[in-house]
Amino acid sequence: MPSSQRARVFVMAALLSLAALAGCSRSPPDSTPDGVVRLWLEKMETSTADPRAAREAYALLGPATRRNLEVRAERASRIQGRRFEPHEMLAEGRFGLKFRPKTMSVVGASGDEAKVDIVGADPAVERATVRCAREDGVWRIEPELPEVTDLPRWRDGG
Repeated sequence: MPSSQRARVFVMAALLSLAALAGCSRSPPDSTPDGVVRLWLEKMETSTADPRAAREAYALLGPATRRNLEVRAERASRIQGRRFEPHEMLAEGRFGLKFRPKTMSVVGASGDEAKVDIVGADPAVERATVRCAREDGVWRIEPELPEVTDLPRWRDGG
C-alpha cells in the first residue's frame, strides 16, 4: 500500500475514532436536576465509608442549604468548643433512604428552579420531591431543612 494511501486510511481511522468519542460523551451529572439528585444520593450513601463523599455531597447543595448548614456549624462550634465544618452537619452515618428510588422525573422546571419527583416501588407511599436550583450554570439541590432557630437563653434564678 503506497504511503499516501496509508496516510489517508490513518486520517480516516482517526476521524472515525474522534466521531465515536464525541458521540459517547456524556453531560456531567449536575447538568440536569435529576442528575444532581442521583449524584447527591450516591455521595450521601458512600459518605459513611468515604469521608470525602460528605464534602462532595455538600458541594452539590444549593446556596440556601449551604447557608443553613454554615449557621448550624457555627452554632455547634460554639457549643462544643471545637471547629465544625458545614459538611460535618450532614449527619454522618445517619443518612438512610426511606425507600429506594425507582424513577426520577423533573417536574415544574422554570428558569433556574426545578423539582425532581422521586418514586419508589410503591408509588402510593414511596414518593418524595426535591427542589433544585441552578447556580453558575449547574444544578444544585435544595432539600427542605428546618430553619435554624435561636437557642433558648438561660436566666439566673436569683
